Amino acid sequence: MTNAEFNSYRFDDVQEPTDAQLDQLMENAAKSVRESNSLSTRKFFENLRRACDEAKRRSRL
Repeated sequence: MTNAEFNSYRFDDVQEPTDAQLDQLMENAAKSVRESNSLSTRKFFENLRRACDEAKRRSRL
Protein backbone atom coordinates (compact mmCIF):
# COMPACT_ATOMS: atom_id res chain seq x y z
CA MET A 1 0.00 0.00 0.00
CA THR A 2 1.42 3.36 -0.94
CA ASN A 3 1.48 6.23 1.50
CA ALA A 4 -1.12 8.10 -0.60
CA GLU A 5 -3.46 5.09 -0.55
CA PHE A 6 -3.02 4.71 3.18
CA ASN A 7 -3.72 8.38 3.85
CA SER A 8 -6.80 8.38 1.62
CA TYR A 9 -8.43 5.28 3.17
CA ARG A 10 -11.55 5.88 5.27
CA PHE A 11 -13.55 3.27 7.16
CA ASP A 12 -17.08 2.99 5.88
CA ASP A 13 -19.92 0.51 5.85
CA VAL A 14 -19.50 -0.30 2.17
CA GLN A 15 -15.91 -1.45 1.81
CA GLU A 16 -13.86 -3.53 4.24
CA PRO A 17 -10.12 -2.75 4.49
CA THR A 18 -7.78 -5.26 2.94
CA ASP A 19 -5.50 -7.25 5.22
CA ALA A 20 -2.57 -5.10 4.10
CA GLN A 21 -4.50 -1.90 4.84
CA LEU A 22 -5.59 -3.17 8.23
CA ASP A 23 -2.03 -4.26 9.08
CA GLN A 24 -0.73 -0.82 8.09
CA LEU A 25 -3.46 0.99 10.06
CA MET A 26 -2.76 -1.09 13.16
CA GLU A 27 1.02 -0.63 12.87
CA ASN A 28 0.60 3.14 12.55
CA ALA A 29 -1.74 3.21 15.56
CA ALA A 30 0.72 1.14 17.62
CA LYS A 31 3.59 3.43 16.61
CA SER A 32 1.58 6.49 17.62
CA VAL A 33 0.76 4.95 21.01
CA ARG A 34 4.41 4.02 21.63
CA GLU A 35 5.53 7.57 20.83
CA SER A 36 2.82 9.09 23.01
CA ASN A 37 3.67 6.74 25.87
CA SER A 38 7.36 7.57 25.61
CA LEU A 39 6.65 11.31 25.69
CA SER A 40 4.30 10.94 28.66
CA THR A 41 6.86 8.88 30.58
CA ARG A 42 9.59 11.46 29.97
CA LYS A 43 7.32 14.31 31.09
CA PHE A 44 6.27 12.38 34.21
CA PHE A 45 9.85 11.80 35.33
CA GLU A 46 10.87 15.38 34.50
CA ASN A 47 8.03 16.64 36.69
CA LEU A 48 8.91 14.14 39.43
CA ARG A 49 12.56 15.28 39.42
CA ARG A 50 11.48 18.91 39.52
CA ALA A 51 9.14 18.24 42.46
CA CYS A 52 11.88 16.34 44.32
CA ASP A 53 14.35 19.17 43.75
CA GLU A 54 11.80 21.70 45.00
CA ALA A 55 11.06 19.60 48.10
CA LYS A 56 14.77 19.29 48.86
CA ARG A 57 15.23 23.03 48.41
CA ARG A 58 12.35 23.78 50.79
CA SER A 59 13.62 21.36 53.43
CA ARG A 60 16.98 23.20 53.55
CA LEU A 61 15.30 26.51 54.43
